[in-house]
Amino acid sequence: MSIFKKLILTMLFFVIPTSSNSFDLIRDVELEEFTQELLLPLTRASNLADNRIDLYFINSNQINAFVTSGQSIFINTELIAQSRTYDEYLGVLAHELAHINGGHISRTKNQIAELGERSMPIYLLGILGLLGGEADAGLAALMVGSASVQDGYLYYSRTQEAAADQSAISLLCKSRQPIKGLETFLKRLDRSTLENARDYQYKTTHPQTVDRYNWIKNSYKKHPNCKHELDTKLQKRFELIKAKLLAFTHSQEEVLAMYKNDNSDPAKYALAATNFFNGDKKDSVAKIESLIKSNPTNPYYHELLGEVYYSQGNFILAIKEQKITIELMANINDIHLMMLGSYLLAEPSKDNIIEGINSLNKSLFINKNNSYSWYLLAKAYALNNNLALAQYASAERYYLRGDKPLALSFAKKAIKNIDKNTVEWYRANDLIEIIVGIEKNDNKNKSNNAEL
Repeated sequence: MSIFKKLILTMLFFVIPTSSNSFDLIRDVELEEFTQELLLPLTRASNLADNRIDLYFINSNQINAFVTSGQSIFINTELIAQSRTYDEYLGVLAHELAHINGGHISRTKNQIAELGERSMPIYLLGILGLLGGEADAGLAALMVGSASVQDGYLYYSRTQEAAADQSAISLLCKSRQPIKGLETFLKRLDRSTLENARDYQYKTTHPQTVDRYNWIKNSYKKHPNCKHELDTKLQKRFELIKAKLLAFTHSQEEVLAMYKNDNSDPAKYALAATNFFNGDKKDSVAKIESLIKSNPTNPYYHELLGEVYYSQGNFILAIKEQKITIELMANINDIHLMMLGSYLLAEPSKDNIIEGINSLNKSLFINKNNSYSWYLLAKAYALNNNLALAQYASAERYYLRGDKPLALSFAKKAIKNIDKNTVEWYRANDLIEIIVGIEKNDNKNKSNNAEL
């Protein structure tokens, strides 16, 4: 991926880069909220105490999805790109949710232990790769049990895979969702084997499709009355999301070929994004304005328009569009507040700096683990001549990124000047205690290992 393309991805999708031999995680509010909406009926029909699923999207040209410890689902962007209808995507989500619902991850951990030391190097690849990059260190823990790096124990998971397929159909039926999507998705993967290798990863982490067809068809027999149709509104939203995702993960040539002689809203959305990517910002603005004219209440059109303005250095219009985006959102989120803060700091008047600080603090109130928001907040406090709080924000940022020495250094600097007994003062002291405690424990373990 080119530096320019990664920069644009960072602005619009908020890329969380990892090392070159690992992967990039992306955040996109439109994709996240749509996926959570799809999952909600399924989680309500499941046995989970908490309906919220943690979603992580991997910028990858290979088709795959997998679950990890807790209630976390990892989804490769190419899986979404290759889904023709939302029920195909939903079917895969239901399958992964069934793994969580069935407690398969905890069982897998026990099975890994039974495999012995020979499997551990494979098992640790995902963790080591992640820690070697720039992503937040906390993400490393989520990779434990990842199916994508567990070639050594796939045999042990076949029973679980069968149970997950059957449970997925049951969840879809119980929640009154279309139930055929998983089967149609698998059939197309099966047909594509000789054409490309995008489905290789999925097939190496899941059983052979012939087995899965049988499992799924047996499940159909148990639910003869489940014949729910596609929701046309959901399908239209899915086509828009897929269009934007294709524009930012595929070449301009591929996107132009996909939407040739197409004047639909998804086509305009995709072409606006890919043209923005490739420097034709005038055409991009024209297409987005056309979309806004037909649907002025779609917040994501305004978000994209704001990004184009920002890339042109028109920060005033970028700020305006981002504020409209936030106003139109049904649920306020940390990413849009973070982006507004970034735009305000690009036009650093006194008022904008203060407003930027407020926006970034709101972002962190929603998601305190957003390390980029902490970075921007440190920048904002520095612009506002508040060095102590800038140092404190930097400490939080580096702690989240796993850089304990820098986090400790900034926290120690911060407490010298922060007003005592404030929230920030207490938190800075907590960070020092936590980091020092970790270091003492690490040194103790090293000493014990040396003795052995």
